Order: sequence, then structure tokens, then C-alpha cells
Amino acid sequence: MFKALRVPERLFRLVMWLVSLAFAGFLVGLGGNLVADLPKVETQITVEDFVADKAALQQARTGQQQLDRRSTELREQREQAQLALQAATNAYQSARSAYGNWLATRTATTDPQQDPQVIQRTRELDTLKTRERQAQAAVEALDKALLDTRQARLASEATESALLADAQEAWRSAMRAQELRVFGLRLALTLPLLVFL
Repeated sequence: MFKALRVPERLFRLVMWLVSLAFAGFLVGLGGNLVADLPKVETQITVEDFVADKAALQQARTGQQQLDRRSTELREQREQAQLALQAATNAYQSARSAYGNWLATRTATTDPQQDPQVIQRTRELDTLKTRERQAQAAVEALDKALLDTRQARLASEATESALLADAQEAWRSAMRAQELRVFGLRLALTLPLLVFL
């Protein structure tokens, strides 16, 4: 007779354990959702929010983007100028080699009638050398423009870094205050649940 009474008691305990586990799972899920969603109560703050001169920061970033585009354009122009320089150098070297061979032949024949041709060919070589030098000057000008662009980009990055560094301390303080507020809200919401249990 006592065994028959124990079966419903055991079944009742088992059901109570299952209800307790379900209730605990519900509370854990509810607490997890409360804790997970609380940071969304506060707006996310960034260092940029604490920069004193936002216009200067925006100007520095816009300037960096423009300098990056300019740098890309200059690199492409430099590649073209380098190809032009190589072509001018090759033309000069080829003409100089041909002139050297022709001059050696002329010296061997010592024909005074070829003196005007010597002068003409020398002028042609001078013209080719001038074109080569102009191409070299174009490459050097582009190298200087690239260097100026890089230096301006570095100066702009330094300005941005200085503005952000000045805002770091205020941002850290605000982050600490925000974390404390979120912690307080979490504690206010979860403490009654913990006391209730």
C-alpha cells in the first residue's frame, strides 16, 4: 500500500523538477536577453564624438582622400613618363651608335665633303639628347609631385591623429560612465530576479 503512494509522489517530484528546470531556463533566457539588450539602451559613442574641432577632422579626412586620388593619378602619369623616357633613351643610344659607326667610316675615308653631314648628324644627336633630358625632367617632376603628395598625406594623418589623441581622455571617461550606467541598469533589473529566487 505504501508503494502505491510513493509512485505519485515520485512522479510529482519529477514533474516539479522539470517545471523548476523550465522556469530556470526561462529566467536565464530572460536575464540573458535583458543583459544582452542593455547596451542598446545607450547610443554607441566613438572618439570622433569628442573631437573639439570636427570640421578640421573632416577636412583632414577629405584631404587624405583627395591626396590618395592624386597620388594614384601621379603614379599612372609617372609610369607613362618613364616609358617615354625609356623610348627617348633608346632612340638616343641607337642614333649615337649609328653616328659612331658613321663617324668611324668617315674618319677612315677622310672625305672633306662629308663635314656638313657631320654637323647635321651631331645636331640630330643633340636634339635626341634634348628630348631624352626633357623626358627625364618630366619623370623627375612627377617624382617630386609624388613626394609632395606623400608628405601632405603624412601631415594630414598627423593632424587627424592629434585631433583624435586630444579626444581620447574625454572618450574614455564617457565610456566608463556609460559602462557604469549599463551595469547599474543590469543590476537593477537582475537583482529583483535574484532576490525573488
